[in-house]
Amino acid sequence: MNYKLLMLASVITSGMALSAMPASAYTACNRQGDCWHTDSRVHFPGVTLSFHNDKWGETHRSGRYRWHDLDNDHDWHHGYWSRGEWHRS
Repeated sequence: MNYKLLMLASVITSGMALSAMPASAYTACNRQGDCWHTDSRVHFPGVTLSFHNDKWGETHRSGRYRWHDLDNDHDWHHGYWSRGEWHRS
């Protein structure tokens, strides 16, 4: 009986730990220095993007990079930035 209770507690604890894990987040940048936040590594034909973790994005907010924030007109699932302009795919 104690074994079953111990196993049940272990399963519940594991489930709670997994649900508390943060979602993956990335910073995507192109060769021209346009950067934006994503939650997945998106790919577009003929476009080269580099992906970094969010901590990289926090430490590189200034300098040669142009940062683009998410809004209703720019859904990164359906487009990308290039030379400061939005390209819908």
